[in-house]
Amino acid sequence: MSIDEGIDVGLDTDLTALRAALARHPFPTGLDDILALLVARHEPSRLLWRAAALSRSRRYQSADEVCEEIALAAGPGMPPPPGR
Repeated sequence: MSIDEGIDVGLDTDLTALRAALARHPFPTGLDDILALLVARHEPSRLLWRAAALSRSRRYQSADEVCEEIALAAGPGMPPPPGR
């Protein structure tokens, strides 16, 4: 069972929102820059929670690369995002 089953806003919705937030962000970029952008844009805390799964040392080349890593980390055993 996924953390996203049975709730209104799931992983796919969060990844779509994250892609929109990163649409004009310059790449390559790292976790600190992504988190700073989300805070500055007053994005929902669940997006910060999702982004926290990213590597602290990796440089991401695109929003797709960011979302791919988040999707891989969203497996069973992860606690639900805030507000879930």
